[in-house]
Amino acid sequence: MLRRISKLSLRVRTLLFFALLCVCITLVIALTFSFAFDHIQTHNDPATSLFLFGLGAGLLCTLCIIAIGVLFDINIASPIQGLIRDIQTILHSNHDHSIEVNSGRYLDHLPETVRDLARQYRKQRIEVDKAISDATAQTNEQKRTLETVLKDLYEGVIICNLNNQVLLYNQKALSLLHVSGDIGLGRSLFSVIDRPPLMHSLRRLRNRLAEKRHHNHPEGLSTSFVCATCDGRYTLEARMTLTLDPDEHIPQSYVLTFEDVTDDLTALGKRDHLLRETTEGLRQPVANLRAAAEMLNTPEEMAPELRERFQQVVLKESLSLSARIDELANEYHGLATSHWPMADIYSANLLSLVSLRLSDEQNIKAVMTGIPCWLHGDSHSLLLALDQIVHNIHQATGAGEFDLQSSSREDRIHIDIIWEGMPLSSAEIDSWLDINLKESIGGMSLRDILEHHRCAMWSESIDATRARIRLPMLAAHRPIADRTSEELPARPEFYDFGLLNQPSAISDELGNCPLSDLPFVIFDTETTGLKPSQGDEIIAIAGVRIVNGRILTGESFARMVNPKRKIPKASIKFHGITDEMVKDKPPAQIILPQFHDFVDQAVLVAHNAAFDMKFLELKKDDCNISFDQPVLDTLLLSVILHDHTDQHSLDDIAKRFGIEIEGRHTAIGDALVTAGIFLRMIPMLKARGIETLNDAIEASKKVVEVRAQQAEF
Repeated sequence: MLRRISKLSLRVRTLLFFALLCVCITLVIALTFSFAFDHIQTHNDPATSLFLFGLGAGLLCTLCIIAIGVLFDINIASPIQGLIRDIQTILHSNHDHSIEVNSGRYLDHLPETVRDLARQYRKQRIEVDKAISDATAQTNEQKRTLETVLKDLYEGVIICNLNNQVLLYNQKALSLLHVSGDIGLGRSLFSVIDRPPLMHSLRRLRNRLAEKRHHNHPEGLSTSFVCATCDGRYTLEARMTLTLDPDEHIPQSYVLTFEDVTDDLTALGKRDHLLRETTEGLRQPVANLRAAAEMLNTPEEMAPELRERFQQVVLKESLSLSARIDELANEYHGLATSHWPMADIYSANLLSLVSLRLSDEQNIKAVMTGIPCWLHGDSHSLLLALDQIVHNIHQATGAGEFDLQSSSREDRIHIDIIWEGMPLSSAEIDSWLDINLKESIGGMSLRDILEHHRCAMWSESIDATRARIRLPMLAAHRPIADRTSEELPARPEFYDFGLLNQPSAISDELGNCPLSDLPFVIFDTETTGLKPSQGDEIIAIAGVRIVNGRILTGESFARMVNPKRKIPKASIKFHGITDEMVKDKPPAQIILPQFHDFVDQAVLVAHNAAFDMKFLELKKDDCNISFDQPVLDTLLLSVILHDHTDQHSLDDIAKRFGIEIEGRHTAIGDALVTAGIFLRMIPMLKARGIETLNDAIEASKKVVEVRAQQAEF
């Protein structure tokens, strides 16, 4: 009988248990009802009989269920549980554990199947372990080779993720940076290397990738730049290469290779200084020689023939020597200007360092103004030169407040130092040129630094009350990297909310104030998408002040915001802001109140302002703030001023006004461009009769109304 049962399938055996249970319960119920029927006929007490025999039937059914359950547990459930424990042991503890087949003889072929599966698993596990061991050995060998290569490299190598955390570095990097504990895996690179030039290079590469220009670019996804250690003691010539995810082709990390050029710069400075001393030192003897020759050319008691011959020789040699010195001086000038290491510099970084350096002075205050530009030069020497020039102006004129401003003019970038007062004479400025700067490399003078940059300087009046010293610098050598691809779609235009609802409490004094006299905050946002009402959030916000017609570049607000949601990949290609970059940033509930305090009582200005204001409006309740300041929109003002065209994107307007775009699709970059555009609009609006804030608001309302009517047809 048992042999026959063992031949049945597991499903049939399980069914037999339940069939046996049904048979037993049926028999119990039939027997109890039969006895109950006989008892009722004998004792004539139906209630008692049914109760007793019902109770007996229940007890018997329970005993049958328990007995059959025990049989099911012994023959089916317990062996299956044992197989489960054996499988868990093989998976997690002992790969060589054996499966006991006899304990599950009523489970059909399940124990044999599990045993075969375990045998195959052990075989595959052995093969996988061997493959892992071989791959580990190969990886260790490659690691040792890489370590050897990195150790023997002359250059320092650092690999960082996009959060600028160090992933790998070699010993040469530690040696070149002259650090030990300041750098480590997972730490910020900015603890040892100056931030601005590195971030600029990274932004250039990411923009080059987003615009798909790296395929045709000679450097691909690499770029060279010059930076310094955080303490400014060492200058580094570096090269950054962006690495991509092989599947999604998005930036993953970057490789930074660099070498220390501080000693080279020092040696070059000393050589230039020695060469100048040599050439300049010979000029006086040559002048004396020429003077003597000219003296000999006067009538004396010397024989006429001898005198003539002597005169010709002296004159000839002196002229030859003078020509040679001039030739050496020209060669020196070419050598100095062509071999001095320079890099593309963002003027905002340079001028902010000058302003910070001068902030320690009690009687001097410098404010950075204007739209930043890219120029080509040596940041450290220019910093010293500008600092010295400001001090010289202060000593000569007594001026204590200065504007530091950069502007683009054709192929030159003009750096202006502006003060209230009269311009300085050329003689005064020339007297500064040969003063050696204490912190300069090799004791360079102001003249040396200007010659290295192929630059002159002069003083001139701006108007009746202000003057400036202008230094025309070389423009950046590489193409502007932050231009936006024309293929990127612009933001949608918003006209139907927010902007028309200007605060009713605008005072007559504010509303009738000329635009040129008002304080403004020009702002911009970067977002997860273009639909604020459908869940898109702010991920960055920036603003810059305009006061008295000056863009106060040094008084800016720029923050990243944690949107508490994923940033779509389609948006990342616009602004380059990833989830990693914002995951540790404060939320809008913290950032927007800070921005509200920054704005204070200023008039808000933005391009396509209703788009940005919609995001701020939706956060009003969450942040417990309200941006009820007056708002102007450069898009609407452009429609007023240039109604002959329908091209009113930020790029189009900037091109019309001749403003070069830096940092497009970054909040601070777009805010600076918008600020430059708005400043150039103010005199044009005045020429159209739009002079006050109320005039500008009313004119903007009319444009919105016209566009709304056009949209109906």
